Amino acid sequence: MGKILETAQPAEELELDPEKYKIKAFLAGRSGSGKTQSAITLPGRKLLLDHDNRSETVAGTPNLEIIKILEPEPRSPRAWQKAEAILTEINTAITKKTFPYDAIIPDGLTMMGRHSMNWSLLLDPGRGLGGAPARQHYLPQMDTLSKYVLRMLALPVHVCITGHMELFEDEEMGGHKLYPKITGKLRSEVENWFNECYFCYRRKGEKGEGTRYYWMTAGSGREEFFKSSMNSLGRFWNDPIPLDFSKGKPVGFQDLLERRFGKRASEKRTNTKKEGGGREK
Repeated sequence: MGKILETAQPAEELELDPEKYKIKAFLAGRSGSGKTQSAITLPGRKLLLDHDNRSETVAGTPNLEIIKILEPEPRSPRAWQKAEAILTEINTAITKKTFPYDAIIPDGLTMMGRHSMNWSLLLDPGRGLGGAPARQHYLPQMDTLSKYVLRMLALPVHVCITGHMELFEDEEMGGHKLYPKITGKLRSEVENWFNECYFCYRRKGEKGEGTRYYWMTAGSGREEFFKSSMNSLGRFWNDPIPLDFSKGKPVGFQDLLERRFGKRASEKRTNTKKEGGGREK
């Protein structure tokens, strides 16, 4: 047998190391469904890249720092150029082992699509009616956006991206299905980029209780897009996952890490002593 084939490892010998495991997640749902609030439940020190201009919803959160990626002029490419420059700086810092964060949260994918389209419009002066993007702009926009996300997901840190959903008619099977609100064929590719794709939603509490927030981590019917590789064969939890931000217990990703890797696993990861630019000893 060849040298490469000899490197094959039996699946039963593979184990996930909770100290090295990195979440790569996409949280989808309507505006106000708790996407940003639940994204920041990732363990450790977090960097939020605010494309949606909604970072005020997490004001006062400890271990969280924010960079706003905004541009007052709606047709300017500068927001996307800033996002690309930030990613380049992140890569450099990680290579030098000076990156001080455990997790990155690009918030959110839908606005990232608009920002990347503004960049794509630089490539060809042709426009549609009213100055709208024309056909030749969509392929480079999809290409640069997908490469940006895939580069982000390849980083050795937790990454959680948020985004909105759209309802599309299923021409082959009938009925309707939910897909990410993103350009063209990318909407059917997004689920392949992430290990975790969760649906965020909220319900009004009973008997005067406040709004309750939840995750669905497995697909069904028109929501087949959603999945969890952490919850292999459904062995570690059952949906829905309640997100109770008031009790002081592990919530969101820290809750699921504990269910997957054992009690207190998420706290160990969060409370590990730091040195230098936030790196673990």
